[in-house]
Amino acid sequence: MRHFLIFLLLLPFTFLSPPAAVGQTTEQAPVAPQDTVPAPQDTAAVSATQDSVAVPAPGGDIETTIKYSARDSIQFEVDREVVHLYGDAKINYGDVSLEAAYIELNYETNLVTATWLPDSTGKELGVPVFTDASQTYEAKKIAYNYKTRRGRISEVVTRQGEGYIHAEVVKRNEKEEFYGLHSRYTTCDLAHPHFYISSEKFKVIPNSKVMTGPFNLVIGDIPTPLGFLFGLFPTPKNQKRASGIQVPTFGESRARGFYLSGLGYYFAWNDYIGTTVRGDIYSLGGYNIDTQTDYVNRYDYRGSIGITYDYFKNDEADVERARSTSENLYDILPESQRTFWIRWSHTPVQKPGRGRFTASVNAGSQLHQRLNYTNSANYLSPSFSSQVSYQKTIPNSPFSYTVSARQSQNTVTGSMDFVLPDMSLSMSTVSLYELFSNAPATGAWYENFTIGYSLRARNEVSNRVPARRLSGVNGIIGETRQDTTLEVGFDNLADLWKNGKQEATHNLSIGLGNYKVFRFFNFSPSVSYGETWLDEKYTYRFDPDSQKVDVDTTGFGRVYQYSAGASLSTTIYGTAYIKGKRVEAIRHLIRPSISYSYRPDFSDGRFGFYQDVLTGVNPATNEARVQTLSRFRTGAPGMSLSSALGFSIDNNIEMKVRSKSDSATAENQFEKVSLIDNLRISSGYDFAADSFNLAPIRLTMSTRLFKFLDVTFSSSFDPYKLEYSDTGVGRRVNEYYFDPQHLRLARLTNANLNLRANLNPNARKTDETGPTNLPMLQRDETPLLPEYIDFKIPWTLALDFTMYYSPSNSLASPARVDRTMGINGTLGITEKWQVSYNGTYDFTSQNISYATVNITRDLHCWDMSISWIPFGLQRGYNLTIQARSALLQDLKLTKRRSGWNR
Repeated sequence: MRHFLIFLLLLPFTFLSPPAAVGQTTEQAPVAPQDTVPAPQDTAAVSATQDSVAVPAPGGDIETTIKYSARDSIQFEVDREVVHLYGDAKINYGDVSLEAAYIELNYETNLVTATWLPDSTGKELGVPVFTDASQTYEAKKIAYNYKTRRGRISEVVTRQGEGYIHAEVVKRNEKEEFYGLHSRYTTCDLAHPHFYISSEKFKVIPNSKVMTGPFNLVIGDIPTPLGFLFGLFPTPKNQKRASGIQVPTFGESRARGFYLSGLGYYFAWNDYIGTTVRGDIYSLGGYNIDTQTDYVNRYDYRGSIGITYDYFKNDEADVERARSTSENLYDILPESQRTFWIRWSHTPVQKPGRGRFTASVNAGSQLHQRLNYTNSANYLSPSFSSQVSYQKTIPNSPFSYTVSARQSQNTVTGSMDFVLPDMSLSMSTVSLYELFSNAPATGAWYENFTIGYSLRARNEVSNRVPARRLSGVNGIIGETRQDTTLEVGFDNLADLWKNGKQEATHNLSIGLGNYKVFRFFNFSPSVSYGETWLDEKYTYRFDPDSQKVDVDTTGFGRVYQYSAGASLSTTIYGTAYIKGKRVEAIRHLIRPSISYSYRPDFSDGRFGFYQDVLTGVNPATNEARVQTLSRFRTGAPGMSLSSALGFSIDNNIEMKVRSKSDSATAENQFEKVSLIDNLRISSGYDFAADSFNLAPIRLTMSTRLFKFLDVTFSSSFDPYKLEYSDTGVGRRVNEYYFDPQHLRLARLTNANLNLRANLNPNARKTDETGPTNLPMLQRDETPLLPEYIDFKIPWTLALDFTMYYSPSNSLASPARVDRTMGINGTLGITEKWQVSYNGTYDFTSQNISYATVNITRDLHCWDMSISWIPFGLQRGYNLTIQARSALLQDLKLTKRRSGWNR
């Protein structure tokens, strides 16, 4: 507005002289004195022009020019000192512009007036529009006194921040503040808004706030009783964050009673840090406190940290659980308890040569997510994990290191595992010749030797105590038959630490080069060595009196292993030229590979990694039972000699077809179509094994058919027979199943088939996935809100079918066959109505395992959404109607029923 005032002050001095001819400035034409005008008439007309006329300001402090134009005509009343601009009248001054059907300037009364004009049918044309930088004003009539810097605007529409102000009369003062009478405030951008806040009086401080007196909400021109004694709507210029109260919601929950949820306050500490403190209170005695701090440092990092403390209190649930005789308490509400949850995410901006610190923490009490779930994924997920790490690559060296802390927990079993800390140092593969010699490479065979190294040291702590098997006549060791868990807390840190383990692992790999043999084969030998340092080493001794095995624990333990191997691979191409109407050729690509590895038997007594332990005496035969036990809790290498040959064959089949495109040229008249992306057969043979030398045969395949159907298949075959005992239980025997006379190759042990079809034509073109939630609905964070729907796409449809087959090893039980079908998509009933759906059907149990139906209605400046989950513990519905603008996010109506309040 400041520029507009300067422009209005300049206007009278601009028009004191007759205008130059069209397309000509005053520097090109002399200015005649006013008393020597030859024409006796009172008015002077200038032909209309669409080009702007630039007139420099004569004298004063303003040095810029004013550009004006009119489509019909420009008239001057010299005696009255009035200028008239007709038809698409425009005035521009810097970043200030005024447009209207008619503009009048009276520099005798210091008044500028702009208004609209009717056409032959009476329709309003050229409604005045004033623009000052980012602010725009639209009104039926504008009158402004540039000397007193005050104005009066009739039937004005202006935008302030995210909202629009409609008023019958607006008066503006010299401070650029304006006051309105009979005003309406709305976020709807229509000339006749769908809803608005009606108030008799209001005051606007540009780029600051809008204040009103007593107001009420009007929807569809129907006044509602919703309102308040005053209104305050912030409209900051730079949309800076501001501290303020967060309005709560109210409702009723089956588990907690009536509630007041989301009452809080947002603290905008500065432009980089903001904190939200919110609380929920329930009539049955529970409460919830949540704090979240968001921080950002541009070009460096951003993150968020939050802590939630929840007191779930339900005396009725406690009584119900106490009286229940059923062991399955899944459908009964949990007992009263206190839970907490910690969230932390930190993401840096990657910069060359700098370390990278990242954090992803999601941890807390076992039942917290089930009591306070915000989406289906959190509710259904059985486990959560957290990690904080720092990574850095040492410049000008092959070394890099990582220091991290990790945590994982299972919300079903209650187990928690910690790695505090986890440190690793790695060296990328480098040439041995370049490492120990400064001479230039000569191409000798030994110059291909490479070396790689990695070190990982970690301290693992777990509250899960593994089972110890009982000894005696059964010949097994330990004291407990099943895993147990420890409580995680400060009171039992000593027990947790005792249950933990510390270890450091070194891995050294030596590559002996890659060589061409027999012209077409690639030969790659290698050697590897690994060593692990452990905090415990066991020594076993059988006690004949107690018939148990005593375990003595010593301190440091060291275990190592080494192996050698080599691989031989090649690539075979085969092309069959069809020369058909569309099919030009079919190409088959085969990649066979053979590998060999050798590892000694580390259970040999000379290594000292295992111990032959007397565990008891068989009372039937009076023979001593001896077991070979590892002397380390983890990290011990394999007990048997391995001399294994592995082999695999990868296949890819493509077809060359003529393009259907009309714009195809000689260069692109053909295109490739994949028939089979990858078909792989793999197995192995261990020469050192005393039986079952041939490994199971794996067959996998993946491809895409018709550009929308993805097919994935995997299976496993056992080359050995299965013999059944008198009880009908199968036992694997060391005899090949292969029988060419009966066309038997191998015995199928399991197979898995997955078919996924995406029938949306737009998705087939772009393969892009839209966002997962509507932006205006993300604030509520409820699983009953619909997912994102793109109204531009008329429909989407995706089908997913999975089948798993596993034959039975017993004649008494049938084979296992699991089949599930999933469907999801959207349907645009009209331009404004969209329906989305998601469901999974289990053919084995003949039951719908999960299903949702969402309906969304675009109400222009409002959104309506209906979501329904008909099955499961989460079953319920949600109906939400709310204003789309974030400024009025609390203006909504919600009706819901969920698993906790149905």
